[in-house]
Amino acid sequence: MSIKPLFLLLFILVAFVQAVAGTKPKELQLGECYVIRLTNGDELEGKVDSFISDPEEGDGIKFDSEIGIAKIYFSQISEIVQCSKYYRNGHKYFLLPTAIGIGNNHFIGMLEMFFLYGGIGITDYFSVIAGRSFLPGAYSNQQLSLINIKGSLPSIDFEDIPRNLYLAFGGNLGFANNNNKFIHFYGVATALFYKTSLSLSVFYKAGSEDYYLVRYGINSVDVNYPDGSFGVAFGVDTKIPHHKGLHFIAELWNIDVQRPTHSGLFMGIRLANTSVCFDFGLGWFTQPFVVPIANFSWSPF
Repeated sequence: MSIKPLFLLLFILVAFVQAVAGTKPKELQLGECYVIRLTNGDELEGKVDSFISDPEEGDGIKFDSEIGIAKIYFSQISEIVQCSKYYRNGHKYFLLPTAIGIGNNHFIGMLEMFFLYGGIGITDYFSVIAGRSFLPGAYSNQQLSLINIKGSLPSIDFEDIPRNLYLAFGGNLGFANNNNKFIHFYGVATALFYKTSLSLSVFYKAGSEDYYLVRYGINSVDVNYPDGSFGVAFGVDTKIPHHKGLHFIAELWNIDVQRPTHSGLFMGIRLANTSVCFDFGLGWFTQPFVVPIANFSWSPF
């Protein structure tokens, strides 16, 4: 076989690769949030501002990220992923839901190795989470159960330091033993920055009981949680620089603003990719005592 056809085939292959590399991906949308990994290994998160073309560099985009608006050509890009698909756990911290909807990031999870739960999104605006415990040594009527329903409003976009502001409202119904019912209504606001989210939640306890007798096996404990109590919670999730998929997360709770001692702080590390998420940390309570926190979730879809 002559060597000329080989060179011709190689030339056609190189031209094809360059043409593909310089082609604007069909899924790219103006104003959408993407994570871009460059061929030099750098990673940027931001929004597509506009499409550009250069006679020498080919097609590309103006990308609005934390470093400003940069010109990036498709030949310089090794991977483009939507933010919602790149980090699929922005809808929650340890326990506190953010105002961001679950969307297509349906999941199943295990909290503290005894509470099995799962969540689904109905469009980007409605989210449902439900779970039940499997505490060893506790009877079936002494287990914990929870269902949480959240409605998220369309995000408010900014061109300033925060990228987006999300608002959501919801309610949950929980049982600590079958005879102890807890009802809450809440509102939550989440400010989304390039690498950090901050949330503030205000919630109200409704129902008819102030005192509860919670049983575990042959043991029991009295719980005083008055109806009509207002509580507040703060949450933070920030990506640790130069460590792919590694985040610091924290929550601060007070279940009754009239009693500051009824508070708890959770702090830990989150390791996540597009399928699984591991949360590890510690919880401090004002009683006082400290407990380890472990949470696992899997998003298979």
